[in-house]
Amino acid sequence: MNIYNNMKFADIVFEGGGVKGIGLVGALKPFEQKGYQWKNICGNSAGSIVAALVAVGYSSDEIKKLMIELDYTKIADKNYSIMPFLSNVQNLLLKNGLFKGDYIKNWIDNALSKKLKLRNCRKVTFGDLIIPNEKGILLNNEKYKRKYKLHIIATDISRGKMIILPEDIAEYGINPDELEVSLAIRMSISIPYFFQPIRLFNKNSNRKSLIVDGGVLSNYPVWIFDVNGIPQWPTIGFKLGGNKEIREHKITNILNFTSSIIETMLEAQDDIHIREMDFLRTCKINTLNIKTTDFNIKSDKILALYNSGKSCAKDFLETFENDYKKHRIMRSKTFNNDFDRIHNSFRAI
Repeated sequence: MNIYNNMKFADIVFEGGGVKGIGLVGALKPFEQKGYQWKNICGNSAGSIVAALVAVGYSSDEIKKLMIELDYTKIADKNYSIMPFLSNVQNLLLKNGLFKGDYIKNWIDNALSKKLKLRNCRKVTFGDLIIPNEKGILLNNEKYKRKYKLHIIATDISRGKMIILPEDIAEYGINPDELEVSLAIRMSISIPYFFQPIRLFNKNSNRKSLIVDGGVLSNYPVWIFDVNGIPQWPTIGFKLGGNKEIREHKITNILNFTSSIIETMLEAQDDIHIREMDFLRTCKINTLNIKTTDFNIKSDKILALYNSGKSCAKDFLETFENDYKKHRIMRSKTFNNDFDRIHNSFRAI
C-alpha cells in the first residue's frame, strides 16, 4: 500500500487533554496539506470535540476560528448558591462536580448543526454520521460498526466499564442512531470533580449510571480501529504531551489538590505503556506545559498551542512513510505470534 498517493486515506484517533486539545487542531493542518482524507474518527474528552467537528466536515482552519472565538471562561459554568463561597462545596457534594457543562454542550450543538445545516435547530445524532453502504465491524466484534464515522469513549463508573459510543448506548435502552453527538461528547469530557457526571437512566435495568471522562480508563484509544492482519490504510494517533521534564504541582488547598489528581491521571500515563509499534503511528504534540483545566487560557497561549501542534505534525510526517513500514512489519509479526499461540492452545485442549 502506498500511503503517499494523491488520495491518502487514514483513520484518526484524538487523545483527551482539556484545553490542550487546541494543539490537536494545529496538528490537522499539515495532514490536510498532504491530502489526507479521514475514514474513521475517534476521540476522547477534548479529543472527542475535535473528532466530532472533523466528522461533520470542518477543516482545521475553520476549527481554529471556532477555538479562538470560544469563551473558555464560560466553560466553567457553576450552579451558584445563595452563599457564593459555598458553591464549590455544594456542587462537589450534591452534583459530584464543580461545573455544569451546559455551555460547552450547547456550543457543540450549535457548531455541529450549523455545519450540517440542519433545520428546526435539530441536534446532530450519530444517525447523521452513518457512512453510506458501510457495514464493516470494529474490534472484531459485530456489536461495533464502522458504519458510524465517529466514535467516542466515555466511562461508566457505576458499572465500572469503558463505553464506546454510539454502540454501547444500546445497553441503556437507547437507539445508537438517536444518540445526540453533543451528549456523547458531554459524557466524554466529564473530568472527575470538575464537570458534573452525566446521570444516565438505564431503561433495561431501571438503574442510574454516572458517566465520566473516557480518560479514566483509556485516554488514548489508538487501538479502536485495529483489524487482524494488515489494515487497508493507517491509523494515526494524535497524542498530547509536554516536555520530558515532570512538572510539579503546587498543592495548597482542596481545589488545586483535586486539580493535581486530575492532571496526574490524564497526563502522566507513561509512554512506556504505548507499544513500540504504536509509537510509530503516534503524532505527539508538545502542549507547552499548559494545564488540562486552564479555562482562563489567553489568546496568545491558544495560538502557541495551535502552532505547536502544527509544528509537531510536520515533524511527524517527515518520517511517517518509513515509520509506517516498520509498523506494518511489527504488526504482521505480532499478528502471526498471536495466531500461533491461539492455534497451539486449541491443539492442547
